[in-house]
Formats: sequence, structure tokens, C-alpha cells
Amino acid sequence: MVDMNGQDPRVLANQHREFQKRAEMLQQQVGMVQMSMEDCNRALTTIDELGNVSKGSEMMFPIGSGSFVYANIDHTDKAVVDIGAGLSVERPIADAKEILQRRRERLTTALDNMNNALLQLGQQMQAIESFLNKLQQAQGQVGSQ
Repeated sequence: MVDMNGQDPRVLANQHREFQKRAEMLQQQVGMVQMSMEDCNRALTTIDELGNVSKGSEMMFPIGSGSFVYANIDHTDKAVVDIGAGLSVERPIADAKEILQRRRERLTTALDNMNNALLQLGQQMQAIESFLNKLQQAQGQVGSQ
């Protein structure tokens, strides 16, 4: 928590603006992590659905911007998975699924940490706002006497 006793109100106002900027940056990062989680969930769902597909089946695959191409499935037992640093590897379906599940767990942990940080920033900003409002009210009462 922010210690406000003896603080200059202008310093507190600047600190509040800084907290607000940090919160906005965190919100953007939360959005990116959520998009990554959605992408990971889509990949896991697709891998699960491959279990229902027989070799040689024709399917539509997304190529981006709401566009699809038709493709024949020749291998339902392997997937190519991004393992980071721009590297992708071919893995058996079970391994690919495990990689994606671990990634989703890391993303969930990161999202939880970001949400906790946002909560703390919000509490600190609220404490500053409350203190400044009380200070302003006290000054208003002194000025009216």
C-alpha cells in the first residue's frame, strides 16, 4: 500500500498517473495473453477433433482473415507444434497435446499474476483517490470557516 502521510498531494497525483499508466500497459498484456490462450485452446480442440478423422478425409483449414482452403488429411497421428524461439517440431499427437496443455498452464499462471498486479494497482489508486478527496474536503471546510 502507498504511505500517504506527509506526502505532497502533487506527488500523490503523479504517482496515481503512473499507476494508471502501468495498469493500462498491464491491460494490453492481459489482452495479448488472452489471445494466446484462445489460440492454444483452438489448437487443442483441433487436435482432439483429429481423433475423429480418418486418413484421407477432406477438411477445410483456416488460412487467416476468415479464409479457408480444402486439404486432405494424410497424417492424423502427428502434428507440428511451435516450441518457441521460432522453432516448430513434428510430434506425435499425444506429445503435441501435452506441449499445448503446458503452454496453456503457463499462460493461465501469467494471466493470474497480471490480474493480481492489476488488482493491487487498482487498490493503490483507490487509496490515493480517497486520501486526496479527504484532503480536498478538509481544505474546503477550512476555507469556508
